[in-house]
Amino acid sequence: MARPDLRTLIRVTRAVADATRDPRPAPGRPPEGAAPGGLGGTARRAAGTVADTVRRDPRVQDAADTVRGRVRNLRTAAQDRADAHLERLLAESHARRGTAPSAEVAESLARRREERDARARAAQARAALLAQAHTPEQRRVLTRVADHTPDLGGTLPDALRYTALLDALVPGGGAAEEMAVHRALWTLAERRVLAVSRHGEITACPVIEMDLGRQITPG
Repeated sequence: MARPDLRTLIRVTRAVADATRDPRPAPGRPPEGAAPGGLGGTARRAAGTVADTVRRDPRVQDAADTVRGRVRNLRTAAQDRADAHLERLLAESHARRGTAPSAEVAESLARRREERDARARAAQARAALLAQAHTPEQRRVLTRVADHTPDLGGTLPDALRYTALLDALVPGGGAAEEMAVHRALWTLAERRVLAVSRHGEITACPVIEMDLGRQITPG
């Protein structure tokens, strides 16, 4: 019997390969004609939606604010301890040598003490303001106001405005979430914990500490 030529062998090989090819797509590869992304893209979009929902949850935001507050307090306490330790070392060094610090060093130490005292007053004022919150939503509002108030240890620039507050606390623009923030803000304003100007600027009213340890806002 005659042997098949090379072209015949190639045609037979291709036919067998086509007949035995698995029509199912390879793992991780969408079938031909399918929309890009497929199940993997759908899963990623679903995961992103869930993550956004969790981030917008008031309880999650309140917990995140609490953690940031603790980190800020720890950082401030560590800085204060470092300043106090430096002052003690300088004082001990000059005492051993029987000398007095130079005017420049004394001025620098005095300035650092003033900054430390200012931080302590700001931390106390911030704690007093946050203590006025009766609900998680009110605490979130007061935290944002404090973040924009230098006297309360805030470092964010510019004053806090109504629209910026809503953008920060309700990034998704949900009606129920916005209503909760509105209610919290105006409840605090009615209690004169906060003030809202006609231009929409939100500021904290001064908190008066009473001798009995109670805290009230001016009425």
